[in-house]
Amino acid sequence: MLRETGMAGAGIKEIVARSEAPIGSLYHYFPGGKTQLVTESLRIHAAKLPRLMEQFFDGKKTAAAALRALFDTAADGFERGGANKGCALGAVTLDLTVSDTAIRAVCRQAFDDWVATIAARLPLLDDRSRHSFAVLVVAALEGAFILARAAQSGQPFRDAGEWLAATVSANDRRRVRAGRGRKPRRRL
Repeated sequence: MLRETGMAGAGIKEIVARSEAPIGSLYHYFPGGKTQLVTESLRIHAAKLPRLMEQFFDGKKTAAAALRALFDTAADGFERGGANKGCALGAVTLDLTVSDTAIRAVCRQAFDDWVATIAARLPLLDDRSRHSFAVLVVAALEGAFILARAAQSGQPFRDAGEWLAATVSANDRRRVRAGRGRKPRRRL
């Protein structure tokens, strides 16, 4: 539900109806109500993200190939899922208010972990460049979800992935021309 409607659209009654659990059970296991349920759901979801990124940036392919595969897979999954689901973290983050500090902390940590996982596997020369490019990758994924939902097409993912892959490839070529890339290309 968080992927479909964000936090604002995931009401307790809808959650109970979809889960087919008694409402008393929900409050028994989640005495903090919707806030606790969303926080726990996002923690579980967020724990999967670094492992997912590691599958793409596995050391067996170049960064460009990893980026293409990541974004093509996201496009295919988006389309197979009916072209109506976004990223749960992104959708919830857009719904946050000033008082949603616990949920905000989970979202921030998840995005930070995602960025760190990607940055550690990029073939850029310095930490700052790796970090900022990884932020761009995450921003492109989140933005692609928004554009893809509007277009009902996975093409925004494919377009973003191609441009990111081209950018990484161009960076590698520049390094080689500058004499800094004489070593064999580092596989991710």
